[in-house]
Amino acid sequence: MGCIRIETELIIPTAASARRIREAQSYLNIDLTDIQSRKCYWLEDQNQSQNELTIALQSGLKDVFFDPVMEQLILESTIEPNGVPSHVVEVAYRAGVTDNVAHSAEEALALLGADNCNVATGHLHYLYGDLTHAESEQIAHALLGNPLIQRLEILSYQDWVNTDRFAAPSLPKVILEQNRPPFECINVERPMTELLQQSVENCWALSEAELAHIQKWFGRPDVQASRKALGLPLQPTDVEIEVIAQSWSEHCKHKIFAATVEYTEGALPKGVKSLGDQTIHSLFKSYVRRATQEIEAERQLPWLCSVFHDNAGVVRFDSKVDLAIKVETHNSPSALDPYGGAITGILGVNRDIIGVGMGARPVANMDVFCFADPKWPLEGDEDKMPVGLMHPRRLLEGVHKGVEDGGNMSGIPTVNGAIVFDQDYAGKPLVFVGTVGVMPHQLPDGTEGTRKVIQPKDRIFMVGGAIGADGIHGATFSSLELNENSPATAVQIGDPITQKRALDFLLEARDLGLFRCITDNGAGGLSSSVGEMATLSNGAELDLRKAPTKYPGLQPWELMISESQERMTVAVPPENASGFNALAQRRGVVATDIGQFTNSGALRVSYGDTIVAELDLSFLHDSLPPMVLPARWTGPIERRSWIARDDRTTPEIESIEHIICQLLKSPNVVSKAAWVRQYDHEVQGATHIKPFGGNSAEGPNDSGVIWLYPHGGSENGAAAIGCGLAPRISLEDPYLMAQYAVDEAIRNVVATGGDIDTACILDNFCWPDPVKSTKTPDGDLKMGQLVRCCHGLYDIAKSYGTPLVSGKDSMKNDFRGKNGKGEPLTISILPTLLVTAMAKAKLGATQSSGFKTAGDVIYRLGITGHGLRGSEFACHYHLDSEMDHLNPIDLEANKSLYRIVHQLLQDQLLNSVHDISDGGLICAISESCFGNDLGASLKLDGPLWGSLFGEAPGQFVVSVPADKESLFVKAIGGLAHQRLGSVTETPVLSLVHPTLPEDNQIPIATLKSAWTEDL
Repeated sequence: MGCIRIETELIIPTAASARRIREAQSYLNIDLTDIQSRKCYWLEDQNQSQNELTIALQSGLKDVFFDPVMEQLILESTIEPNGVPSHVVEVAYRAGVTDNVAHSAEEALALLGADNCNVATGHLHYLYGDLTHAESEQIAHALLGNPLIQRLEILSYQDWVNTDRFAAPSLPKVILEQNRPPFECINVERPMTELLQQSVENCWALSEAELAHIQKWFGRPDVQASRKALGLPLQPTDVEIEVIAQSWSEHCKHKIFAATVEYTEGALPKGVKSLGDQTIHSLFKSYVRRATQEIEAERQLPWLCSVFHDNAGVVRFDSKVDLAIKVETHNSPSALDPYGGAITGILGVNRDIIGVGMGARPVANMDVFCFADPKWPLEGDEDKMPVGLMHPRRLLEGVHKGVEDGGNMSGIPTVNGAIVFDQDYAGKPLVFVGTVGVMPHQLPDGTEGTRKVIQPKDRIFMVGGAIGADGIHGATFSSLELNENSPATAVQIGDPITQKRALDFLLEARDLGLFRCITDNGAGGLSSSVGEMATLSNGAELDLRKAPTKYPGLQPWELMISESQERMTVAVPPENASGFNALAQRRGVVATDIGQFTNSGALRVSYGDTIVAELDLSFLHDSLPPMVLPARWTGPIERRSWIARDDRTTPEIESIEHIICQLLKSPNVVSKAAWVRQYDHEVQGATHIKPFGGNSAEGPNDSGVIWLYPHGGSENGAAAIGCGLAPRISLEDPYLMAQYAVDEAIRNVVATGGDIDTACILDNFCWPDPVKSTKTPDGDLKMGQLVRCCHGLYDIAKSYGTPLVSGKDSMKNDFRGKNGKGEPLTISILPTLLVTAMAKAKLGATQSSGFKTAGDVIYRLGITGHGLRGSEFACHYHLDSEMDHLNPIDLEANKSLYRIVHQLLQDQLLNSVHDISDGGLICAISESCFGNDLGASLKLDGPLWGSLFGEAPGQFVVSVPADKESLFVKAIGGLAHQRLGSVTETPVLSLVHPTLPEDNQIPIATLKSAWTEDL
């Protein structure tokens, strides 16, 4: 066996080097003067010596590893970097971590005849400057690698020169203990304190009540008799406990949303809606599902195809195809490994779409990120930041890159999203990822596309990647708070190319009628996918020894719950098994028969001839009693900043240009174009309205619109996709926060041509721990916030008539650890509800946000609210008492307005539509000017700051052709509107207001410069 090391270096350095230098200097305060980087490859062949492998590389295999035009190939240490570096950092994946570049290289080598080659990859970085070892180590860990999944070697340059790294290289290998017993018994009869400790140590996330429920079940005489007959021990096996823990995890079971809640209120301030003391049996059933059921019954909606019982919601907005939509979170894994967590998240939600009904094809991605300011820590705050977590910029870059690679490599356009910044996301970032897919109404054999049926004796096929230790305890890990000891095994890295190949194969097999049911291997792995599919036939049995693995030595419990990526579970009729297998082989996809579905009422798991688990399905899925949780809410909560910093100033009328620029360059308003443009919006050729528009392609649009015709839909069919969230309002009133979020999501799709009467929404709750305990003494308060949020969601969904078709919750978004001073630190996220909206649209009646023509008349539509509490303005400036209040929301007026806007677009009466949100009216108008380098002349009245910067819901800025203004005014009727001025050819923002100095002429170039400042 031979192994060689290969290094490649770009002839011309990329901008990545300059970025890392800037980040080291700006965010780490380390004087890194230069950095030179190389790619590294380790190539191993079982059948060739090192010399033979080197010769083979030189004779043709080298083309796999480098581009001779752009790179140089380095096979010996005589070629060293320019100048004398201070230190050298080598970064490579740890054994067992998914290495996508290596997989691609192995496939390329196989095509060239090198079938027995294994590859590993890494990077080599030469650091320049007068750096200490500690400073080099800090750069390595903060900017170059992640010790959880990568090996980082840091040496002085002299020590590096003294090593002959090309002499005896080797690939990292997973070495596990072999020939261990197939299972261990878990003694659940021990004292509860010991069981709870074991639950923490093993990342089961099982509570005292759940452990007591397990004790009771396994103590039943009938259960013990059945186990004895099967040759199982009377105590549960580790496989059984792990399956139970995954199935009962908060991530999978949603126990908080299913709990019985005892809600109480205190004396509320005037004007705040009271819900009254009440007992709520399941927030999900009482608010989320109930809203949809009532809307469907009242409106008799024919386009709701499948809601709340599959991997995604399915609606019929088109005469030829159905649309599936799902949004997921991947918060905890992304906090530990931003890239791996995010790519796993986007590929996972893609699989949700592949696994809905009989399978849908992903056609559009969305993402929303919530982070701390990437420019933190500010000078003087370094010791206040949480220890053990990554720098906010590293989180942003890693998560963004993960979503980018997952979507771009899968050939799925990213059409909509947002990035929100707040200090309380420093403890745990929120990473929302979503996908829209298309599926036929009926398959070629007449089967409904949304069908899910399984017959006993159907074969269980696992399709896609192999199983590894990566992803073990992912579901239970996501059900726990983040701390310094969070497990590395919970982090996976997805392989988009393998998944894309599996997707294409499965859709082909679907159309050939080769399988009967499909779902994804997501949280909990086979435990969840087979365990849940088994309920359709009332049983399943599988042999884990047949499952393909990345390396030998994995225990049955690991094989059962690992969430290693790219895997789907499929029910194949026995008569189709050979055809299914043959097609998989032709398409280069691994498909493995690992068992069969039964009607035994149980999930039976074997490892070869040994039964390692037998779990009654009713016990597993239906027996757990609901939690009983206290909830209280007594009014708005005063925010207590863990960073204790307030840089706000008093706004001055004379500084109006400075104030506008200050808001435009603030993290929540500033252009995200540099990040967004790294996504591919054009792939698949159906993105009708893109994230940015106008002649300069710099004007931000409110939502993405996809054309359905290229995906098999009708010729003019389209769907608008938008999102909304208002986390800063949650501490004031979560009831209003939910309604702000829904309203923004609906407003976004209406602005681009979506119809509110054919719109659906999705809810994604991310909450700090709402279960009261000694560790979380204010859990009842957080639960009270959740109740109010759910009630606000229900009320607005009913008022707007927008059914909820899918959703997800993440309930343990807290950090408990220490700051840089060694002081205890707890950071809980802002209670956050992301609402995603999708609405039917029609080509020819869509619109973008940018002003189009000089002379067009500018109007503000909607009820003007002058309150500034919770606004972007309030983050930078102190508010006086007249400004310091929330704006109410008029649901009926808004709904009427949205219908009118939709009709105005049908009648071609609007040349632009842009919703008013972060930064208020003046930021919205500025953004409308950017795309086509036009200006605006405005005459305003009302309170100055509220008029310019208020973020009241239900508002748009529109431009109307001058010759159609009378038709427009007639169509608007009695709905709230205000004529503001006109679009100008000269790119200047002209402001007239009774309290402003007379001449306020602000060049659009000045505003755009602030808005495009680096984030």
